[in-house]
Amino acid sequence: MIAIIGCGASGMMAAISAARAGKKVTILEHNDKPGRKLAVTGNGKCNLLNENREPGNYRSQDSRFVESVFAAFSAVDEIAFLREIGIPVRNKRGYYYPHSETAASVVAAFAEEMERLRVRVLYGAEVTKVSPLTADVNGYRIEYTIAQDSRQMYAESVIFACGGPAGDHLGAGDFGFRELRRLGLTVSEPHPALVPLLLSNKNAKTVSGVRLDAEVTIDAAGESNDSPDAGSEKGISSGLGLPKTEFGEVVWTDYGISGIPVMQLSRFAEEALSCGKKVLIRLNFLRDMSNEEALREVMRRTQEEAFSERDIEHAMDGLVPSKLMYVILLRAGVSPQKPAREITPDEARRIHKELTDMTLPVTGTRPFAYAQAARGGVSLSEINPDTCECVRFPGLYVTGELLDMDGNCGGYNLQWAFATGAIAGRNA
Repeated sequence: MIAIIGCGASGMMAAISAARAGKKVTILEHNDKPGRKLAVTGNGKCNLLNENREPGNYRSQDSRFVESVFAAFSAVDEIAFLREIGIPVRNKRGYYYPHSETAASVVAAFAEEMERLRVRVLYGAEVTKVSPLTADVNGYRIEYTIAQDSRQMYAESVIFACGGPAGDHLGAGDFGFRELRRLGLTVSEPHPALVPLLLSNKNAKTVSGVRLDAEVTIDAAGESNDSPDAGSEKGISSGLGLPKTEFGEVVWTDYGISGIPVMQLSRFAEEALSCGKKVLIRLNFLRDMSNEEALREVMRRTQEEAFSERDIEHAMDGLVPSKLMYVILLRAGVSPQKPAREITPDEARRIHKELTDMTLPVTGTRPFAYAQAARGGVSLSEINPDTCECVRFPGLYVTGELLDMDGNCGGYNLQWAFATGAIAGRNA
């Protein structure tokens, strides 16, 4: 019998893969239903995978491990599997979704296939300990409780598929990290990834709710995070692969900033902060113009007759949303009510600087409840990439978010969960 801890994306995939090979499978799930995180992924639309698997979309210390996993269970394999269980997919600019565009239908299809294969699922099961049997007897003892009733079971193989603490409000936790560390595996601490950032921004309430495209750069500059609200110093390489840049829609909030490009860069910001670096976020709202073109655009609004009767705030209409423009002027040290014709060249250059290189200190990330993934986990050196089996513990497998690998937004982490789950289930 194979025991699987966790009934999420990788756990269900592992269960189906093992059961199709003729094995008896029992899943222990501490929630009261399957796939709670899967059911809300992609804002409920469920971005299942992505056709672009360039190495830069996955962050780990062993890119060959990632390549091995997807060689063993490719995007083509995943699409075929999903179709088999009743989930045809549609490709939207390289992002694959269920044809229904509802995550609930994906969870239902997995659950129905497990039922067809007679996979046993114990809901409300809190696993407390996993122990190898004696050297003479292969297998594992799993201790768990249901409704405070202590129980145990024995299995020839165990698959850890219980994920990490990202989305802890959905029942996620760090049990797998703690238990695998107790067994002696090398496990790095989990930290939020794909998460909104907290900023030092005294004007946060003014710009809260503003959305617009921007070029976003994360950089590090120094050893501490004590910094004034505005800054003009250029960042320096932190030794952590910074600076990093993304482009897309950013969302201003009363705590800081969010949006896909911010989420993509958040793991680098969090890692640098953990290393004691001062982390800066730089925003260019005029990316579609060269630096010279952007400066000329600002200058002409202070010089041409068409703008001469406006105050500077209204002379800048059309470049960025008005609430953001108001804050940009304050940061530039220019009164929003000052007549455009009275703006000096130095003031115009300061406005241009805030439009093309607004720099704010990053003070932290939102907690795990707001994270889509976690960085950290079981060292890939502990795992055979062809089987997802622990090198030092035959019959013990690790999948998904428990492994020290995290991907970008866009279906990458779910694709990783499905692939590692399939490989572990098949080999177990």
